[in-house]
Amino acid sequence: MKFLATLLSRLPLSSIRSRILVIALLPALLTEFGLVAYFTTQALASAESALHVRATNAARHLSEALSYSLARGDTAQITKLLNNEMANSQLAMARVSDAAGQTLASTPLHADMPDAPYRQSAVIRLPAAALPVDASSRPGTGPASDVLGQVEVGVALDQISAFKRETLLHAALLMLVALAITGVLAWRLSNRLAGQLRHVGRVVGRLACDDLTVRTQLPPKGEVGALATGVNNMAEALQTHRSELEKRIREATADLAAKMDMAERANYAKSRFFAAASHDLRQPLHALSLFVAALKARNQQPETQNLIDNIEASTAAMELLFNALLDISRLDAGTIEAHPVHFPLQKMLRDLDQQFSALTEEKKLRLRFRPCNITLYSDPLLIERILVNLIANAIRYTDDGGVLVACRRRGRMVRLSVIDTGRGIPPDQQESVFQEFVQLHNTARDRSKGLGLGLAIVSRLGRLLGHRVDLRSHPGHGSMFSIDIPCGDASLIQPPASASNAPGQIPGDALVLLVDDESAILRGMAELFDNWNIDLVTAHSADEAVQWLDSIGRAPDVIVSDYRLPDDTDGIEVISRLRQKFGRGIPAILVTGDTAPDTILRISRAGIPLLHKPLRPAKLRALLTHLIQQARAVAVG
Repeated sequence: MKFLATLLSRLPLSSIRSRILVIALLPALLTEFGLVAYFTTQALASAESALHVRATNAARHLSEALSYSLARGDTAQITKLLNNEMANSQLAMARVSDAAGQTLASTPLHADMPDAPYRQSAVIRLPAAALPVDASSRPGTGPASDVLGQVEVGVALDQISAFKRETLLHAALLMLVALAITGVLAWRLSNRLAGQLRHVGRVVGRLACDDLTVRTQLPPKGEVGALATGVNNMAEALQTHRSELEKRIREATADLAAKMDMAERANYAKSRFFAAASHDLRQPLHALSLFVAALKARNQQPETQNLIDNIEASTAAMELLFNALLDISRLDAGTIEAHPVHFPLQKMLRDLDQQFSALTEEKKLRLRFRPCNITLYSDPLLIERILVNLIANAIRYTDDGGVLVACRRRGRMVRLSVIDTGRGIPPDQQESVFQEFVQLHNTARDRSKGLGLGLAIVSRLGRLLGHRVDLRSHPGHGSMFSIDIPCGDASLIQPPASASNAPGQIPGDALVLLVDDESAILRGMAELFDNWNIDLVTAHSADEAVQWLDSIGRAPDVIVSDYRLPDDTDGIEVISRLRQKFGRGIPAILVTGDTAPDTILRISRAGIPLLHKPLRPAKLRALLTHLIQQARAVAVG
C-alpha cells in the first residue's frame, strides 16, 4: 500500500478522469496478475503431478508385464512390450535391465534419458505362481532371490513446456480481456463523473463571473448530486444576499443623494446668504470709507484728526474681515491662478519679519526667522499669503514664548515650517481647523481674532499650488504648520522689473462716469472726486448716464459701474451698452460688494477690472490713472 501511494503521488495525474482510471485499473491489474499467477502455478503443479503419476503407473505396469518375458529371456517380447507402453503412456524412454544391472532392452536404443527428467523405476520379480513350493525353505535363498531385473521409464519435458506455454497464453489473453472490460467500465464511469464535475465547475465559474442566475442541472443523487445541490443553494443564497445588498445600496444611495442635494442646497444657500450679506454690508461700509476719505482730505483741525484716524482704522479692520470672505469666494470660484516662478526665499522672509515685528513686540513675543538661502519654484504671491496667514494665526494664539519660521531641504523639496509655543490643537480637531469659521479658542467670537478663515485660505491655496500642508500639534505644547515647496534654480531667477515712476496726475480734462444705484455712494464718490479735482458724472442707471452724456456731448474716459443695478441689469450690460453707443472700447471698472463665486467668475470672464467694496480711494485713483494714461497712449500711437 505504501508503494502504491508513492506511485500514485509520482504519476502526473492532472485530471479526475486519469485518477479514476488509475484507481480502477491498477488494483484490477494487480488482482488479475495475482490470480493468473496462482492458477497458472496450480495448473503447472497439477501437470507435473500427472506426469509423475503416469511415469509411476507405467513403471509398475511394465514390471508386472515383463516378469514372464524376462524370466524366459525373450528379448523380442520385452522390446515389444516397451514399445507398446511407450505409445500408450507417451513415454520419452523405457529401459529394462537384469538383476546384474545389464541393459537387456531399451526404447529408443541407447537411451540415456537426457530429455526425461521425470523418471520412475520398478523392480521386476518372478511371479509367485512360478516359485517352487520349498524355495523359501532352501538354504541360501531369501526375498531377493525372486528379483529378475529392473524397468525404468521417463517422461519428456516437452509436454510440460507446451502445456506451460499454452497456460500462460490463455492467462495473458484472459488478463487482457479483463483489463479491457475494466478499462471500458472505468472510462465510462470517469467520463460520466468528469462530465458532471465539469458542469458543476462551469456553473461555479459563471457564479464567480457575477452570473448568479445560473444553476446546475444534475439530479440530487449521490455525492456529485449533493455537491450540485450545495452549489445551487449557495447560488440562491448569493442571489438573495445580492438582491438585499443592492436594495440597501439603492436606499443608501438615494438617501446619500438626498443628503448631498440637501447639503449642496444648504451650501448654496449659505454662499448666497454670505454673498448677499457681504454685498449689503459692504454698501454702507463703502459709502462710509468714501466719506471718511473726503473728511480726512478736508479736515483742517488737528483735534479732530485723531477721531478721523480711529474711524478709518475701524473701517480698515472691517475691510480686512470682508476681504477674507472675498478670498474664500475667489478661491472657490477658481478665479485665482497660480503663476510659478523661481524666486529667493530669504527676501520674502525679511519682508515678513518687518511686517510682523511690531505685532510681536506688542504681545511681547519672540519672532525668529532662520536664514534660508534657498531658491523656490512656486507662486511667490500665494506663498507669501500662506505664510502671512500662518504667522498671523500663530501670533494670535500664542500668549507666551514665540514663533519660529524655519526651512529644511528634503531632496528636491523644501519644507517651510511655522512653529509656535501656543496652546496647541487636540488631535480630534486638527482636521476641522482647516474649515471655514472654525476657531477653537475664540468661543466669544472676538472679531479681533478674525473670522476663522485664515487656515481655510491656507488649505485652499495649498491645493491650488499642489503643495501639501501638514499640521503637527500637541495641546499645551504648541503647533507646527508645514508646507512642502519644490526647489528652484537660482540661475533662472528673473531680475526684478525696474521700478516705474509713480502714476502721474489724472489729466485735467478727464471725465469719469460713475453708475451706482446707491445715492449715498454717489455722494461719497462725488466728494472724493471733488477733492481730486476730477470731473465726475454720476447716474443711477444706464438710461440716466446716457442722458447726462448726451447733454454734455462727450464720451467718458473711464466708466466706473456697480455690478448690481436695478431692473435686473448689471454693470457688464451697462458697460457694453455705452461702448456700443460711442463705438469704442472705453476703459471700465466694475465695483461690487458681491462675493458669490459665480459672480466673480462671470466678471473675470468678461475681462473687466474688478474692485470690491469697500474700496480704498488710493487704489481707485491709481487704477483710474493707469487706465486713462494707457487709453490715451494707445490713441496717440
